[in-house]
Amino acid sequence: MDTYLIQFVYYASFEHQNSDKAPTEDKEWVKAYRIIPRVGDCVFKDGEWFQVERVFLYQPSGKGIDAQAQCSFYGSDKL
Repeated sequence: MDTYLIQFVYYASFEHQNSDKAPTEDKEWVKAYRIIPRVGDCVFKDGEWFQVERVFLYQPSGKGIDAQAQCSFYGSDKL
């Protein structure tokens, strides 16, 4: 089954629902998924939940990133 490399980015400067608990530094990570996340999907990273706000699809490039998902802070497992 095909997998897609997704680059996730979180910008601290974005407006966030839980802004009082949102991370204050930008974050970026890459993960392989069987589907490309959609706007509204939530992803888990290092004890924190992020919600996909925007998705940018890239032209197929063989070994490169297939999409970028810009995320906002959703919450943490410590809430």
